[in-house]
Amino acid sequence: MAYKKSGERREAILGAASRLFAERGYYEVGVGDIAREAGLGRASVYYYFADKEAIARALYDSIVDRIYAATARALAGREDLFLGILVDYILLFRHVALNRSVQAVYYDLARFADYDAGNIERLERTVFRRARRLSAERGVRLSERALVAKIVTSDAFAKALFKAIGSGILQLSFEEAVDYFFRRIILPDAPLPEAEYRRKLKEALRLCEGIELG
Repeated sequence: MAYKKSGERREAILGAASRLFAERGYYEVGVGDIAREAGLGRASVYYYFADKEAIARALYDSIVDRIYAATARALAGREDLFLGILVDYILLFRHVALNRSVQAVYYDLARFADYDAGNIERLERTVFRRARRLSAERGVRLSERALVAKIVTSDAFAKALFKAIGSGILQLSFEEAVDYFFRRIILPDAPLPEAEYRRKLKEALRLCEGIELG
C-alpha cells in the first residue's frame, strides 16, 4: 500500500487505529497491530506518533473536530445557541462516549481524567465553548470560577452516566439519557418552558439523525 503524502500516512494510521480499537478495545491493540493494519512499518508509525496513547488522543481530537463541523452543517447558519449546544452534546455522546474507538481516551487515560489547567483550557474552547454566551443570553455573567466548576461537574456527570449505560448498569435509551443529562446539567443554567425545551430537543435529535463522521 503506497501513500503519496505525509498527511495520508498519518490519516491511514488514525483510520487503522480507529478500526482496531473498535474491534478489540484500546488495551488489546499494540502499535505493531496498527502498523500492520495501516500497511506501514512500525518506524513509520513512530515517526508520526510517540506511542499508542498519542495515536488515541489524536484520533479523539479528530473526531471532536468533525463533530463541531457536523454541528455547523446541521444548523446551516441558524443562530440558535441552545439548539447548537444540544446538537453538540448529542453528537459527542453518540460518537465519543459510546464509541469504542476513543472510549479509553474519554474515560480512562490519566491526563484526560485529571482536571489540570491545560485540560480545563481544552474543554473551555471545545465542549464548553458556548457556555458563557448561553449564560449571557439569560442575563447571567459566568465567572471563570463558575465555569471551571461547571466543566468539572458536567464532564464527570456525563462520563458516569454514559459509562453506566454502556456497561448495562443503567437501563436508559439514548434519547432518555440525553434528556436526563440536559435536564440536570444544561436547563438549570438556561431554563426554558417545557414545551420549548421538548421542541428543541426533538429538533436536535432529528438534525443528528444520519450524521456519520467516517
